[in-house]
Amino acid sequence: MAAQQDRGRAEDAIFIADILLAQNKAKEAKGTATSATGSKFNVRWVEKDVEGRPLLKRNRSGETRKRASTTVLGIPPPTHLLTLGLFLYPATVVSVVSSEDATPFEEVPTVTQSNCSQQLFESEMQKLQNILTSADVQGPNNNPSTSTSWCLRQSVAQDEWRKARSYHINCLLSCNVVPEGSCSYCSSPAIIRCRDCMPQEWLCMDCDIHIHKKLTLHNRESCIEGIYKPIEPAVCCVKKDGRYTLVSQVCLLPTVRPVNLCSCDPANITESAGRAVILVCINGRYDLHMPNLQCRLCLAHWTPDMSDLIRSGYWPASVNADTLFSVDVFGTFEEMKTVAPSLSRQGFLRMLERRTCHFGRAGKIHGDVFQRSYMEYTFCQYQCEKMASVEHFTCPACTPSMLALCADGNRKLYRFRQSKGSEKPYFDGTFIAKDTDVHHFVDEIRSKMKSTAGRGVCGASQWSAARETARRASKLDEEGLEVVVCRHGMLLRALNMYRGEIFAYPLYLQKELQAATNGQFYCTDIACKYWPYIEKLAVSMLDLRPLLQMRPFLSVMHAKAHSTKCEIIWSGKNQEGAGTTAGEEVEMVNSYLSRCALTTKYMTKSARNDMLTVHAIGWNRQKKKCLHLALSSRYIKTFKKAEAESQRLEDLSSELGCPENIVHQWVHDVRQWATDGTRCDDDQSNLQKSIEQMFLGVHQKKASLYNQTDSNKIRHLRRRRLWEEKRKLFDTIKLYNEQVPDEERIVEEKVVSGLSVAGGDREAESVIWPWEVHSSESSNILTKKKIFDAYMSKVRHEEEKIIVMREMRQHCTYLKRMADNIRTVISEISSGRNSGCLNEEGHRGLLCLLQKRLADVEEKFQVVCSSYRQALGPNASSLLEDGPEEMLEDHEEVDYESSDDSDFEGV
Repeated sequence: MAAQQDRGRAEDAIFIADILLAQNKAKEAKGTATSATGSKFNVRWVEKDVEGRPLLKRNRSGETRKRASTTVLGIPPPTHLLTLGLFLYPATVVSVVSSEDATPFEEVPTVTQSNCSQQLFESEMQKLQNILTSADVQGPNNNPSTSTSWCLRQSVAQDEWRKARSYHINCLLSCNVVPEGSCSYCSSPAIIRCRDCMPQEWLCMDCDIHIHKKLTLHNRESCIEGIYKPIEPAVCCVKKDGRYTLVSQVCLLPTVRPVNLCSCDPANITESAGRAVILVCINGRYDLHMPNLQCRLCLAHWTPDMSDLIRSGYWPASVNADTLFSVDVFGTFEEMKTVAPSLSRQGFLRMLERRTCHFGRAGKIHGDVFQRSYMEYTFCQYQCEKMASVEHFTCPACTPSMLALCADGNRKLYRFRQSKGSEKPYFDGTFIAKDTDVHHFVDEIRSKMKSTAGRGVCGASQWSAARETARRASKLDEEGLEVVVCRHGMLLRALNMYRGEIFAYPLYLQKELQAATNGQFYCTDIACKYWPYIEKLAVSMLDLRPLLQMRPFLSVMHAKAHSTKCEIIWSGKNQEGAGTTAGEEVEMVNSYLSRCALTTKYMTKSARNDMLTVHAIGWNRQKKKCLHLALSSRYIKTFKKAEAESQRLEDLSSELGCPENIVHQWVHDVRQWATDGTRCDDDQSNLQKSIEQMFLGVHQKKASLYNQTDSNKIRHLRRRRLWEEKRKLFDTIKLYNEQVPDEERIVEEKVVSGLSVAGGDREAESVIWPWEVHSSESSNILTKKKIFDAYMSKVRHEEEKIIVMREMRQHCTYLKRMADNIRTVISEISSGRNSGCLNEEGHRGLLCLLQKRLADVEEKFQVVCSSYRQALGPNASSLLEDGPEEMLEDHEEVDYESSDDSDFEGV
């Protein structure tokens, strides 16, 4: 250690001597220049820290001052001092600093780079490189980091698994070896292994019978003849003639037992096997017996009744309870159906049968019995939740004021006519409206107004959903499902379609929900034809006039398949007060429900109704669970997007030369252009109309290729027809271009871009045909429409910020009101009122369920408020505590549209 210190001091002395030598040579080279100026040194005050080092400052030009270092001289400090991160000078040597960092009263010469200093720098660098090269230093791991590359992480994980594979195979093979050991409870040889009893898994004959007499549902394995063999609960191992053999035994169903059967001594109570019963749980089927308890003295007798079985976690497959299903099986089946809607009942039961065989048991599980028992249990559970104030088809964020209702039909949810059934559904009218009520409404509509045959036309495009009449399919009963959701994707109501997508179906749903939800917008994919239909019908049906208080909303994505003028007038992104509502939320729900059609199309009418209702309840339950997270994320994203859209409008206005005071005028000009539908009636106009019709027809069919068909065969036929119509379209465009001047010709590249459904380019969102504008203002209207789109996007995002805040507040208010309602119900039931037809046990059970529900709502309220406070930041308290009136006043104070814009909304 002393030798190393001496060597370090010697290096320091040599290094400082080199510095002084370099300074002296620099002085001689600079002598003449410094004598002419009359001053040889630059002296100034420099602030220093507690350790004596000069403080870093920035000069007026914003550059950081140079550190006190010998790099000005081109000389690095000693290597062993660099490794410590310090540059120490002996007390007997004057520190060498730059002229800018001179210490008080310290004379520092102004030094420039010279050949001597450069040679000294190269010499020291060479010495440093030699030391670093010769040193055997263990550096950091040179392996590339896997924290930033998913592919690299997967590759490393795969390599690790590959290296450990041989060891894992050996472990798997060693699991088949039966060790020779003793029982975990006694010293007898172990012949039974029960992994459900781990860590005491090894059992002898007597211990196995004693322990598994009560633990009937454990899955055991015998170790006879040196191999593992699964055995069922009704089998035990005994020793006969010096050999182990398996014999049958009676196993009892695990149930709750009475605390006191009688007042006699419990030692006089005997347990015996009753009638046979089948139990189906997640591990498959068990053949067991009902337990019987009897007192030998007073002959008191007990066997589990229906109440005991239900309290034990079982649900009967019939009134006689010959077969029981574990409630856990129903919960698992419901969760699997919610996550994977296409899972069939038969597939789930086959899985249970495979598990039965895997554990050494045998037996089939009847599918119809399982279906009936499951639906009965689900309906009873639904009734209990309804008593506990659970609202399955209500959106907490949209109550009591809902912004938008989104309606659309799903043609994939059809049902074949051959699947007949006369039983009544459990959930009749709960989610899917009763067919009799819908038929009565449709007949009343037809009696009041004469229907027009054929599809509705938007501009030059025909829509299969925009019709007043339709034929019934010969092989189908229900042809689909018309559903309505809120803007958060909560399912609210539905009805069965029997004649395609006619106007009367969304009209019925709008009438059912308008008063209950207080909705402002009604979103459909054919709003441009549906709303005039309502206005015409309201003249003769006065009870439909309140529906006109809502405002039409054309779904944003479907608007791309309409004409450009129709999109400007009816699209939701151009409606004041709509925010960033897309109107396509129902498509997300339909994507989920469409997977249910793989099984529901073969069900009976009642089974289909019940299963779709169960799916809707499961969907809404998951949506409500994550609603606060969705709103918080939406609020944050909206704020960021609003700033980006505002900046985009400013940049676009500067680029196109549109001052801020002219933006509103351009917006008004675009709307005026959209409302002008004048066109001459000649051959050229007919050709233009034909081009529009074919273009929009191809666009619609391409967009709905997968939405309306569930068969690859049908898709193949439609693709071929689509290719033929596309070829006819471009042939017609070529014919039109031959008849018009060059400046009025159609650019085929823009048409191809407009037909691209997946195209995200803003310029390709809509196609403005040359005949839709005058030749002198063609470029002008295209420029104005860019400003129009950017302005509308900015305004909608500004509206969305207030809308999301209002929905957050309504969510919190809904939970608080729900908690108050539950407390009121608990108070009424506790005082003996509002008990209904419940007996004493049911009365007590309902009170416990309400208390549990109240605790869940209060906990949910805390979680929701915490999430919203985190999203809103410092303004969370004031925003969440504002009442409905305050929020409404804040919303009305914001003037998003000009006076000209408000006139347009009534068009």
